[in-house]
Amino acid sequence: MLRRFLVAFLIAIFGLVSVPVTVPHFQTEAVAQTKKVKRDDRSLLQRLFGGKPRQERPLFGGSKIIRKLKPKKKTPREPAAVPIIEVQTKNPDARKVLVIGDFIAGGVAWGLEQAFANEPKIVIVDKSDANSGLVRIDQTDWNTLLPAQLNELQPDLVVVALGANDRQQMRGDNARSAIRSNSWEAAYTQRLSGLTDTLKLYGRPFFWVGAAPMRQTQAAADMNYLNDLFKPRVDRAGGHFVDVWSGFANEEGRYITSGPDVEGQTRQLRTGDGINFTRAGRLKLAFYVEREIRRQTGFGSGGVDLLATVTQGNQIEIAPDGTKRLVGPIISLNNPLPGSSGELAGATPPTAPTEESLQFKVIVKGEALPEIAGRVDDFVWPPRPAAVVIPAKAPEPLADAGGAPIPQARPEGVAN
Repeated sequence: MLRRFLVAFLIAIFGLVSVPVTVPHFQTEAVAQTKKVKRDDRSLLQRLFGGKPRQERPLFGGSKIIRKLKPKKKTPREPAAVPIIEVQTKNPDARKVLVIGDFIAGGVAWGLEQAFANEPKIVIVDKSDANSGLVRIDQTDWNTLLPAQLNELQPDLVVVALGANDRQQMRGDNARSAIRSNSWEAAYTQRLSGLTDTLKLYGRPFFWVGAAPMRQTQAAADMNYLNDLFKPRVDRAGGHFVDVWSGFANEEGRYITSGPDVEGQTRQLRTGDGINFTRAGRLKLAFYVEREIRRQTGFGSGGVDLLATVTQGNQIEIAPDGTKRLVGPIISLNNPLPGSSGELAGATPPTAPTEESLQFKVIVKGEALPEIAGRVDDFVWPPRPAAVVIPAKAPEPLADAGGAPIPQARPEGVAN
């Protein structure tokens, strides 16, 4: 009996819950359809005893956490790409700057072309060989090639950059010697001294670009070792050693990839291999050389040119025993240089000879000089006595500082 009562009670409760909401009679069907019925998402117990519906949570990860996004840091603006300056047409009589050496010299030549791009009185002549050095002379023997280039080009000054390819064994007489060994250093310094002696004999200013640090520790140590060989021999030959080490190293003297360029902006100066230079690095290399050139020679617009013009015709000759000498200039006696003249500066122009003058008779007409007895061209036999010209009146005797007359010399054969 009790069970039937509970079942009837539950059915009554469910009936009340499911009773639809009746619409009042005064509302039309159209109006009723426009009204929204709010959905009740509560459970049965929440409906009986009250309460709010449970919020849905994600299946995984627990409660949802809302995080505030941090503002992005402003990255420093990268400097613009290095511009390339168009090189102006050079004057025919422009000063020649000869650049020789390895691939570093090629970069220096390009940088100098940019540095002097707007100066028509200076031209850069790049004669570098990327694979050359002072160790492998079978590739390029600069001690043989340089004199020929100097004789042909007659440069006003020379820039040298070598050493980047010289970190290798020295070959000779079926033997090899390692870098820094006594035999290696003896052969290397001999070739180095031969090159500096040629530049000294040529007599024009020359600039030797020092080696820069490399990324590998041993390579950087070898470059520093080569600089110790370069500098004293360049100084002894009267050249200018351009030290660029500090421009590509940190405060401790170690290799850096990026650093300030010629304008003070931070740029990448070295390439990924740790040896070569980027465009900004090559411009910085050339900056050190350009600064030394202007300081020593006065080259450039607005400066005073301190160098005399190169005497054309100078030649460097190498004897069979290896000795060198500077020969020239060779000047033709019957074909003077253009623009040459025998007149003295400031002298009054000579008057043209008359037809009655001795100069006109002898040079123009071709007449013989008048015979004078006793002169060297008097061939009369027997010899005639030399003619003596006695002045009509003896000149007044000169007096010394004390007033006493100075005795006058008389011609031989004249009686007192």
